[in-house]
Amino acid sequence: MRLLLFLLLILQPLLAASEQLMVTPYRPTISNPAELSALRHVELEFGAQSTQPGQTVERDSLPFLLKYPFAEQWGLMVGGEAWINSRDQDGTVSGFGNTAVMLKHYHPLSQTLAVGIEAGAILPSARSSLGQGRTDYLTNLIVSQDIADLRIDINAGVTRRGFKQAGGERFMYNWAIAASQMFTQRWGIAGEFSGLLAEQQAASSQFLTSFNYQLTPAVVVDFGGSIGMTEATDDYVIFTGVSWLLAP
Repeated sequence: MRLLLFLLLILQPLLAASEQLMVTPYRPTISNPAELSALRHVELEFGAQSTQPGQTVERDSLPFLLKYPFAEQWGLMVGGEAWINSRDQDGTVSGFGNTAVMLKHYHPLSQTLAVGIEAGAILPSARSSLGQGRTDYLTNLIVSQDIADLRIDINAGVTRRGFKQAGGERFMYNWAIAASQMFTQRWGIAGEFSGLLAEQQAASSQFLTSFNYQLTPAVVVDFGGSIGMTEATDDYVIFTGVSWLLAP
């Protein structure tokens, strides 16, 4: 009996560590994983990024995302840009960005394969010079596959824009393929190709690379950048941010 009690005391910290909840970062890639974050816990993602759409235009923003899984396979996400500062030859415009509200369903197919479906709307909470001005509706299909220590996330989605541009279509299609892996106990790396397609508009695509560091099981920080691969894509983007699993 004494030996059993002694072993329990020795193993207690290890058992507690194994039951400790982990943060589930979606940022900074365009691709989301199929998984939800910890059940009935709020998870906050917040970052800062600087975008160079062209030689005479600059755009800085503070993206955010709140995630709350309210059931085993269902979660709610609210995100957007807490602040935008856009500068061009005509001056500077700043303010709050649009707000996306998304419902997500997670469905595991095996221990290494899962699918996810996201659907929702982008609300025109930004001033007209910083947002689209009307509600957009979107859906996104996700396939996540683990191959040994390598994670592959594939996203494909469609957006119905609330405002139809002259000579254009309402529908816009997005795709993204990301690969990520932890190369030490705390450091990880990710690479991603992504793009947008729309009729009568030039296709855009970019390559993103990032590093992430696990400060604690509940906090992961990241940094990286992306470069445009077509003339219709932003020249480059640099970013940093944090994913934080909050107490219930």
